[in-house]
Amino acid sequence: MFLATAGKSFIRQRLIQSCQLSVFNRSSHKKSIPVSWEKPELGWTKLNFDGSLRGRTGKASIGGVFRDHRAEFLLGYSEPIGRTTSTIAELAALRRGLDLVLQNGWSNVWLEGDAKTLVEIISQKRRVSAPKFNII
Repeated sequence: MFLATAGKSFIRQRLIQSCQLSVFNRSSHKKSIPVSWEKPELGWTKLNFDGSLRGRTGKASIGGVFRDHRAEFLLGYSEPIGRTTSTIAELAALRRGLDLVLQNGWSNVWLEGDAKTLVEIISQKRRVSAPKFNII
C-alpha cells in the first residue's frame, strides 16, 4: 500500500490546480464534456477516490486524495486489491477513504468519485456483498 502525507512537490502542485478537462467516451458521447475540479468550502475536506481495473485480467487498484478548503494536499492512498469487478473496486476505494476519515478524526468530508453505479447503490440503499474487501 502507498500512503502519502502532505509535502511540497510537483505532484502536490499539480493536484491543487483547478483544471479543465475534456472527457470523451466513444461508446456514448459524440462531443467532449468539460469537467473541472472544485475545492471544498471553508471547514471541509474533500476526498477524490477511484477504483480501476486492468483490462481483461480483472486486477484492480484503488486510490484517493484528500485536500482541504485551500486545495492543499493532506493525504493520499493507493493500493492493489487483487481481482474483482469495477463496482467492487469503486466501493473498496470509498471504504478505504472512509477508514482514513475516521482514523484522522475528520468531519465535514465531501466525497467525490466517478462511478454512477456507486451513487445508485448508495441512494437506493442496495446491499453489496464483497467479504474479501470487508464490504457488506
